[in-house]
Amino acid sequence: MSDDFFYIDEGAERLEGESGLSIEGTTTLDVYPNAEVRIIPAQYSLTHIKRLCEIRKELILDPEFQRNNVWGGTQKEELVESILMGIPIPVIYLFESKDGRKQVIDGRQRISTIIDFLNNKFKLKNLRMLKGLNGKRFEDLEPKLQGVFEDFQFSFYIIQPPTPERVKYDIFDRVNRGGTKLNSQEMRNALYQGISTRLIKKIADSDEFKTATAKGVSPKRMRDRYVVLRGISFYLYYTGELKDPYSMGRLEYKSDIDDFLARTMIFMNENLDEGQADKLYEKFISAYRRIYMELGEDAFRFSSNILYGKRRPVNMPLMEIITLVFILLEDKNIGIRLVLDLNDFKNRLDISGICNSNVDSSKNWEVRINMIKDFIAQL
Repeated sequence: MSDDFFYIDEGAERLEGESGLSIEGTTTLDVYPNAEVRIIPAQYSLTHIKRLCEIRKELILDPEFQRNNVWGGTQKEELVESILMGIPIPVIYLFESKDGRKQVIDGRQRISTIIDFLNNKFKLKNLRMLKGLNGKRFEDLEPKLQGVFEDFQFSFYIIQPPTPERVKYDIFDRVNRGGTKLNSQEMRNALYQGISTRLIKKIADSDEFKTATAKGVSPKRMRDRYVVLRGISFYLYYTGELKDPYSMGRLEYKSDIDDFLARTMIFMNENLDEGQADKLYEKFISAYRRIYMELGEDAFRFSSNILYGKRRPVNMPLMEIITLVFILLEDKNIGIRLVLDLNDFKNRLDISGICNSNVDSSKNWEVRINMIKDFIAQL
């Protein structure tokens, strides 16, 4: 899996402090020496698949996540024709969560197509082999053909707990090699749909976020959502609210940012209700608003120096730190004295180098945490 946060769209600005972590070139055993990977085969009829999606809500298609290569009419019609002819369909991959719900990670278009056809949402056109069925919906087929379609079975591989999150990323990457290669945040957005993805998107889309960053964080390839997720994770980690979704003990940071962010999203999906998510949203929006008022559009940038010679990019760890400080000081009036202290704090962070190299090592995480604690304590 290649992390595409070093990918820069034309006109986009690279963030300072991006780590570009990747598991490309590693194996499951390299990352998790004692990993337990659990994958089981299954077969479901098309009517059972429809029931799992629409009635029992156990099979999740995640319509919020869509690849660019959404199927057109020809692909849909050819799939239906293949099924009616009894042609085997490639295996579909699912992830199963602790509560037994299954999420489709490869095969959304196939499943969406068979459900739409069963619900009479499109007519068959331009069939090359079964030309007599052109112009017909499912309800127009003779009963025998309806039965053939309903009873046809798709084959599945179901990835079950306790398969590690990093292994899931690798599997997701391997079965989604076609089209645009996904980066880590795009994978997280696909794998962990729920209250976390909605909250992250809402913050990233806000005027307050865009203003505070001076639009220095591109929304392309979900870079903005990655930055927001890091900020939320850093805040929850600092306050001790973040729990490991598997043990429910404190979630420790162990220099693996992808695994940490994945567990943060799982924790939020399983433990936050809409009211709590709204409060978290307000904390970040209020912080961004006050940051811009007090520190201006360069709040998340270090001062230019002789090495740069121009305005420096948004620094990701600095943004996490400044945002957290303003959330912690949400009940405190920000005066000129505190603004000067904050700018001095930024300079010390810049000189230390902990926001520019090895930013996601556990050592540098703890150093930043301790510097924030010391700064708050001295106010």
